[in-house]
Amino acid sequence: MSTRIICLLTLVAWTTQADQLPAAKTTGSRIGRQVAEWTLADFRGKEHSLKDFDQKLLVVAFIGTECPLAKLYAPRLVELEKEYRERGVGFVAINPNTQDSLTEVAAHARKHGLTFPVLKDVGNRVADQMGAIRTPEVFVLDADRRIRYAGRIDDQYDIGVAHEKPRNTFLTDALDDLLADRAVGQAHVETVGCFIGRIQTPKADATVTWSNQISRIFQKRCVECHRDGEIAPFALTEYEEVVGWADMILEVVGDRRMPPWHANPKYGHFVNDRSLTKSEEELINQWVIDGAPEGDPSQLPEPIADPVAGWQLPQEPDLVIPMDDAPFAVSA
Repeated sequence: MSTRIICLLTLVAWTTQADQLPAAKTTGSRIGRQVAEWTLADFRGKEHSLKDFDQKLLVVAFIGTECPLAKLYAPRLVELEKEYRERGVGFVAINPNTQDSLTEVAAHARKHGLTFPVLKDVGNRVADQMGAIRTPEVFVLDADRRIRYAGRIDDQYDIGVAHEKPRNTFLTDALDDLLADRAVGQAHVETVGCFIGRIQTPKADATVTWSNQISRIFQKRCVECHRDGEIAPFALTEYEEVVGWADMILEVVGDRRMPPWHANPKYGHFVNDRSLTKSEEELINQWVIDGAPEGDPSQLPEPIADPVAGWQLPQEPDLVIPMDDAPFAVSA
């Protein structure tokens, strides 16, 4: 039960609807666009070109290794590839995140048993060409490699909600329409997920950098959870990792979803308040707007010590109720 609750909390914090995109990331209409030829290498170094896929239809799935929704939907993609392969549908996954290394891409593919090519889009070139915005996001290409569907896989997982099963199966509906030579009933569905970690262009004379202000804010507000071995889905301790999440950080800070603190301030001050101050928010916003510059690494603060295992809050709980190691089902 604990694991399921953690997944839902993570889903609430790090996913959102595509209608809140930064203006720089919007791409206009994608339906009907013909995809230009590309060649990408998989995590083993083997190159794959768009022309190598000779199936009637091709599903291109943009994925990430640490986005909670991308993790949840990886098994679904495996199921769909198995279901549709004999019907002339090919599948390929593309990882465009700057923060995802080839080692992480390989580990993610093995962990989730991905049965189709998993390619690395260095520099986001294919993601930019196709107008991909978030992970997970899928595109269906026809025989001429024109985009006939773009958006979500289905709606089983949403903001703070995990349904028992999907209510709408957007991707399979589009595939079934195209295989039956029908027009796609719903060709575009707004995507839920994490922003693709695109290449940033840091402002040369930026005064707010990771090495001075931002790393200190994150040490104070974020890395208690966003560090190896803790509850958050990824670490925010190293610049190379953080910079890939810059656009997502801007969004969740602006929405007041991170750091997680939902107490209403009109009822007074709360002990252990985790929320950012206005000046901290402004510094983070300026940092992302300026292209997430690293600054001078010699200005970095000393790393904080690893937390002691067990209860972290200053006051001990009044009651601790142990749970059985064996899993159990909780009725709705």
